[in-house]
Amino acid sequence: MNDSMMPPDDNEPEQEVFPLEPRYHPIHKLPRKIYDFLASARLAMLLLVTILACCISGVTLWRGAEAGRMVFGTLWFNSILVLLVVNIACCFFGRIWGRRVTLISFGMILFHLCFVTILLGVVYNSLFYFRGNIRLTEGESLASGDPRSYDSFQQGRYFNFSRLKGETTLLKMLSGYKVGAENKRAAYEVQVGEGIDSTKGIIYITHKLSHHGVDYFNDREGYSLLVLLADSQGKELYGGHIPLQSIRQKDGSFTYSTGYREGERVMTDVIPFPNSPEKPLFALQLGYTLSKLNERDGVAHFALFPLDKNGKPLYDKPFAQGNAPIGGRYVAGDYQLAPKEVRYWVGMTVRYEPGNFIVLASLWIGLAGMIITTMGRMLRGRPKPRKGQ
Repeated sequence: MNDSMMPPDDNEPEQEVFPLEPRYHPIHKLPRKIYDFLASARLAMLLLVTILACCISGVTLWRGAEAGRMVFGTLWFNSILVLLVVNIACCFFGRIWGRRVTLISFGMILFHLCFVTILLGVVYNSLFYFRGNIRLTEGESLASGDPRSYDSFQQGRYFNFSRLKGETTLLKMLSGYKVGAENKRAAYEVQVGEGIDSTKGIIYITHKLSHHGVDYFNDREGYSLLVLLADSQGKELYGGHIPLQSIRQKDGSFTYSTGYREGERVMTDVIPFPNSPEKPLFALQLGYTLSKLNERDGVAHFALFPLDKNGKPLYDKPFAQGNAPIGGRYVAGDYQLAPKEVRYWVGMTVRYEPGNFIVLASLWIGLAGMIITTMGRMLRGRPKPRKGQ
């Protein structure tokens, strides 16, 4: 009898078929379970509710830089946003995988893809952004990458000040600057960068200067007095530009004084003089009355306050108080104060928002996706012409 016709012997080992199929193992289910978890609607709802609760907390319990530090700039909050991006991608693209691509589905793919990239752009921006306020007097230069150059700033967790290279210089103020027939009132010529890798331009209230992705906006401006300090013999000891805050009066005019801003309010204050790193001799409150005839002329007002042993001002009563015209001199006991010249200072908002381009480009892509989907549905709804018509 032919061996091929003989029944198989149960005692003989089973012949293996090549190529060998992999044997079942429980670990093979793990990727599917992970995908099902990431694509679940319950996870999407949980993430959306969590993000909404965090946003409400961020704008009610904390404000400004504190909200960024406690919520929006943290790794855990941005990780939730990334997880939401993954969830959206798994939910949508897992359902269309392997299907035939039509005009309608292509538009929907673009729309959902832009939604994913918008969230990624938001995450990227919140981790690498920088927003600061820098104040310069005409002719002054400050190191762009030095945190001490900024009155205040906020930054993302992974932002590095080495990103801001070179110096920021306020070259001059341009009064009555015009663009075409429109008077912009005041404009400022600014230079940013170092050497040949620098950008020079003019900023005003509706125009910014950009340098390597960093934008400079005109925020506010004011007057700055160059004050020289001398001893009783007239020997100069110190000199520096002192920026003044503008204070609106009831009649609509302005006075100018040392101080700071709290929102829309201007608080007059004293400053140590000489300023750091020099050892202060007293606290100075400086005021300025603008001349009605000449733009950079007028009268400076001085009030000198003593310091305690810790270098803090004693506000009870100034030990000297008086006035001096610009270019003149005021004698205050053992000291002489000379307001030499008036210059402008400008406060600029410095912004580095690397994720904004991603968000803006994604919005345009999403709009294109909606248009494509709408066109596809309109074409599908049209009746096909019959033969012979």
